[in-house]
Amino acid sequence: MHTNRHLFFRAAALAALLYMTPWNLLAQESSAGASRGMMPTVRIDSTLDLPTVIARAIAVSPAVAGGQAGVRTARSEGRVANGAYLPSLTATSNALRSDVATTPTLAGNGATSYSAGLATSIDLFTGGRRGADKLRSRADLEAAQAVDVSQRYQVTLAAERAYYEALRGGDLMTVADARVLRAAQGLKYARDRVRAGTATKSDDLRASLELTTARQQALASRDTLQAAAYALGRLVGADGPIGAKPPATLDPRPLSMSDTEIVQLAVSAAPTVQAAEASARATEAANRSARSLYAPDIRLLGGYNFANQTSLIGATRPGWQLGLGTSFPIFNGFQREDAVTRAEALAEVSRVTALDATRQVRADASRLLSALRFAQENISLASDAVTAAREDLRVQTDRYRAGIATSLDRLTSEVAVTQAELGLVAAHYNYQITRATLEALVGRSL
Repeated sequence: MHTNRHLFFRAAALAALLYMTPWNLLAQESSAGASRGMMPTVRIDSTLDLPTVIARAIAVSPAVAGGQAGVRTARSEGRVANGAYLPSLTATSNALRSDVATTPTLAGNGATSYSAGLATSIDLFTGGRRGADKLRSRADLEAAQAVDVSQRYQVTLAAERAYYEALRGGDLMTVADARVLRAAQGLKYARDRVRAGTATKSDDLRASLELTTARQQALASRDTLQAAAYALGRLVGADGPIGAKPPATLDPRPLSMSDTEIVQLAVSAAPTVQAAEASARATEAANRSARSLYAPDIRLLGGYNFANQTSLIGATRPGWQLGLGTSFPIFNGFQREDAVTRAEALAEVSRVTALDATRQVRADASRLLSALRFAQENISLASDAVTAAREDLRVQTDRYRAGIATSLDRLTSEVAVTQAELGLVAAHYNYQITRATLEALVGRSL
């Protein structure tokens, strides 16, 4: 198996160049002129390797920013749940001047009152609401953290897709350019035989049609590469097209775990499963919190007022106070029942969703593992197909130049080579994308 498919395709293109007359000679013979042989260039501002693409995509991704914001919000919710166990403390102040007093003042200008105070209160009993809210906040934080991890791996998967799409576009352009070279070579052979009287004008026309088709494919491949470069640039936060720097190899790599271990890891630790299970725990805690509405609240209140001595009516008097109060709504228009019903329904939906997420992850992990094995085997088969197709083209070319084979035989072999090379490109990137999808599913590199 080849260790570097870029060298693989470049060697093929070089072999075709060595095997044919230079392109300028063909352009002079072609009635279309040299301008038809020129292909537009693809604009690439810079090239990035895969780790850089992933890092930059994560840094500018709105989805990742949303996941981080969810974690911060969940932590704030946890602080509120813990704060419910602490007493509240309120400071007050007041200043008043009035001529309404219990006794007339000597000056006759009224009296002044000023005061300041501290008040505190704490819930002694809430029917279990505080404990349920604390459990819910913990579960919400776990769910937010799992969603954050899931978003990072989803962005990583999108970055890898864009990176490999850009690489695939380059390989498609290499295949298309090699087809143009082969078609140009075939046209020269056909015209040589027409001039020698050993072939008909139909051979020339067929070869010309193949060259035109090859040029159209080359144009389409450049358009594909340019579109992929702009898509990659947007993903990494660039203002222009970004190319993909080829890795050392795209050959299949062994997984770090067995298939059974990977499925078990996906079921137990996949971010989607963890998020669904945490959400189920949060909704169950919310259900318990809603049921606490059937119990009375008991609250302890206290405070101390600092005030001046004044004769004003209704002025605050200095001193402390301590109180114990309770509240229990006997009937509130079925609001408690509605809250409990909604909480129970949401908890049941979350529980079923968590079970379904587990089944879905197990099925997806098994499917992706099978697809990965098939893709790996397909790379080997596609490599064999390329080797066989190129050898067949060489044989048919020699036969055609010797007058044994027809132009249709050679054109059929040319098309077969192109299809085999396209199949090899598809096989390589199908494997890489499948592996990246599996890693995004389990939430770790394999």
